[in-house]
Amino acid sequence: AMAKPKGGSAAAPTPAAPPPTKRLPAGAKATAGLCVFIAAMGVVAQQAYDIRMYAIRDYGYVIHEFDPWFNFRATKYLAEHGWHAFFHWFDYKAWYPLGRPVGTTIYPGMQITSVAIWRAMPHYMPLLGLQPMSLNDVCCMVPAWFGITASVSLGALTAECSGTWSAGVAAAAIMAVIPAHTMRSVAGGYDNESIALTAMCTTFYFWTRALRPDPAVADGRATKASVVFGVLCGAAYVYMVAAWGGYVFVVNMIGVHAAALCACGR
Repeated sequence: AMAKPKGGSAAAPTPAAPPPTKRLPAGAKATAGLCVFIAAMGVVAQQAYDIRMYAIRDYGYVIHEFDPWFNFRATKYLAEHGWHAFFHWFDYKAWYPLGRPVGTTIYPGMQITSVAIWRAMPHYMPLLGLQPMSLNDVCCMVPAWFGITASVSLGALTAECSGTWSAGVAAAAIMAVIPAHTMRSVAGGYDNESIALTAMCTTFYFWTRALRPDPAVADGRATKASVVFGVLCGAAYVYMVAAWGGYVFVVNMIGVHAAALCACGR
């Protein structure tokens, strides 16, 4: 038998200290979070595109519903006759028998956007190994394309307001599949709301981004970021006004928010 040490029972051995936990630097952690956010938004964009393409997969590149057909006619007229003729066009086939002065009764943002995309395609599509699309095909695809950008814009807006990437991804995922949005942005549904939601969400995002406080500025002076994003907000709002009559929702919300900030001392 082993002899007991003098002074009583043996003391329990002291456990070794655990190795120090390695933590990512704050900058690396933020970069990793941004990369995950971008990857997740890519998945959201793919799903938003896929769900809006069912009409094209089933029926081909066909404009459907009544208003989209007029919008397509107006887009063809703009592409064939130019800017000046478009805004002085009196369409005797619409609002029969009175006719319609198109230049003063239309929100031309969608037509201008579609013609711009169509005319740009021959310059960059061959570089990607793709054939340019016809104007009809572009008009069919514009709602699906802008359904993606609206979902991403809302995700960016939510991330900016909440301060978390995960909330932004969740909001974008909901926007990508919610029926209230998909029914107005399905491929072939060539109507103003299909691009207006992108303009609206982008305007709100730039507005909130311009208001982000800068810890280095405490006296209320305008920062470079606030000026840049403020100008972008104004440009997005002009595009919203050109795209849809619902622009009053945007100007009212921004006005109410600005008044509330003033009342709170901001």
